[in-house]
Amino acid sequence: MSEYTLYAAPNTYAMSAHAILEEVKANYDVKWIEIFTDKPDPEFLSISPHCRSPALMTPNGGIFETGAIAMYLGEKFPEFNLLIKPEDSRRGMFLQWFYYLGTTLQPDVMIQFHPEFYVKNEKNLAEFQKASFIRLNGVFKILDDALQDGPFFFGDELTILDFLLATQTIWKEIFPAGIDQYKNLHRHMKTITERPAV
Repeated sequence: MSEYTLYAAPNTYAMSAHAILEEVKANYDVKWIEIFTDKPDPEFLSISPHCRSPALMTPNGGIFETGAIAMYLGEKFPEFNLLIKPEDSRRGMFLQWFYYLGTTLQPDVMIQFHPEFYVKNEKNLAEFQKASFIRLNGVFKILDDALQDGPFFFGDELTILDFLLATQTIWKEIFPAGIDQYKNLHRHMKTITERPAV
């Protein structure tokens, strides 16, 4: 019997959790679910009240939110060194980028795919997306600078941050001119997507 069950929809943020589960060689299975439906899977909904993917059932109960799942797994599998530990002088930087990916990058990425979640007047959707993309371009430049000593956020040291970033930068839709205009982001995405776990 599997220790963990990942509730996932294809091509969503569940890819981060899925890749981390593979990386730490967890005993898990995947339950594929449908989102944006009037009849969500009741088990999934009991864990993820907004019906967003991913959700993870663990021996300690259910967890939703991609970042929370990533942090949980990093702590549960310390032998894989996917976290910068509290006593490490780089901990503040680790936390900074952890929250930046979830609260600054992710919202503008979501707007590129689902502006209708935020703006109901269809006439304003394109303008709203364009304004969001200008912000997103600035975020990409900051991340590109952060990865200059890469390939990962902490040089050659892989952390959950790298899974949380790369499973977003694989989406070509958020790079209309191509990701290769950001050489460090491009290197990061290629390096992590070549890992067997991914």
